[in-house]
Amino acid sequence: GNGDVVYFGGFSGGGGGIAGAIYYYTSGGEWTPTDANTADSAKASGLLGVALGGAITDGILLRGTVTLGDVGDPETIGLPLFLSGTSGMATTTAPAANGDTVRIVGYLLDGTNDMVWFNPDNTFVEVTA
Repeated sequence: GNGDVVYFGGFSGGGGGIAGAIYYYTSGGEWTPTDANTADSAKASGLLGVALGGAITDGILLRGTVTLGDVGDPETIGLPLFLSGTSGMATTTAPAANGDTVRIVGYLLDGTNDMVWFNPDNTFVEVTA
């Protein structure tokens, strides 16, 4: 990844991170995997970053270009990416179930390699179905 990278905090549970996974920064100073369909809205509405490796010393990308885990189908260049209900992932399909949080986190640049422009929007919507 290239962009705004930070090197603070630790991964939740004292373990390592997963490169390409999306995390949120907790009030306890830990990076925890995001989740769009959880009652804990902080997992989707707080400060987000992408782990660049398994250790904090590898960095957390807050904004820029980065390769994420599989973003699903369709993998059409230019599509917006949303937080997924799958922990730490993004998807091209907006969450739609009651209680889900919809937040755009970037745009797909390369569908083959899942390269994205990661730039989480500061706004989010909770679905009420």
